Amino acid sequence: MRRLTLLALVLSVLAQSACDKITISQKRHRAIRYNNAGLKSFGDNLHNEAIQNLKAAVKEDDDYATAHSNLGMVYIARKQWDDAQRHLNRAVTLEPKNHDHHYRLGICYQNLNRHDLAKQSYGKALVLNPKHFKTHYRLGAVHIAADEPKSGDASLRKAIEINPRFTRAFVKLGLLYLDYDYPELALRVLQTGVTIKKDSAEAYNILGAAHQMLKNYDKAAEAFEKALGYNRDLLDALYNLGMAYAGADKKDKAIAALQKFAKLAQGKKTIDQEYVRAAEEKVAELQGNNSGTAAPPMRKK
Repeated sequence: MRRLTLLALVLSVLAQSACDKITISQKRHRAIRYNNAGLKSFGDNLHNEAIQNLKAAVKEDDDYATAHSNLGMVYIARKQWDDAQRHLNRAVTLEPKNHDHHYRLGICYQNLNRHDLAKQSYGKALVLNPKHFKTHYRLGAVHIAADEPKSGDASLRKAIEINPRFTRAFVKLGLLYLDYDYPELALRVLQTGVTIKKDSAEAYNILGAAHQMLKNYDKAAEAFEKALGYNRDLLDALYNLGMAYAGADKKDKAIAALQKFAKLAQGKKTIDQEYVRAAEEKVAELQGNNSGTAAPPMRKK
């Protein structure tokens, strides 16, 4: 009798364990369906719907790291950094050896200007995937923002070494050299960049800025013209073109470019309005038949 009682107890425990596993499995399967639906919505640019599905996924199974990470990714796209980092911290806790979770968390901290935490996240990501060029690129950007130019230089060069067709790294490295008054170095970097990717408006804009700092105004104007040829909405290139024309003493072209810039950039939040005022002042100066001199070029960080 005691043997039968013990056997019944063991069978009861095993049955309960099996039920628990089945329940967990069903929860995970439902969470996966919500996750997949969320990714589809995100791919269709339906962010609210994506968030709704991914929230349902983590509610169904809070231990599903992939859903937390994907929810963080959608919040990154919406620039909701605090929400993103909350879910990505959960993802890295659940799966500390997943590169993507650390990389996305680094993006959140980078945009929250929490440089030390961003460097930690990108560092952990690179331990897991040392060949991920975008992580090196973003780590370089964080080092630059933290006033660590040598480390920034090293990270950007590593990104270029891994993927020499990644133009953004050339542009960022060129900007770094311009900001620290090394226009010759910037010139060499950007000349290589535009050779590799001939249709990069951003690269031509920074190449022009390097020429302009070296007072090669005709070459600067040529680079800015190419930048606008590839992206006519790149207003900082239009401003730079006007100033390069002024430096080259091409007053009519300078006035036309700067007036157009001032008209298009007036009130735009993405353009520092100091440049609008500088353009208007330069136009007034040129119309007064004063000597045309070029102001420092505008370049986005």
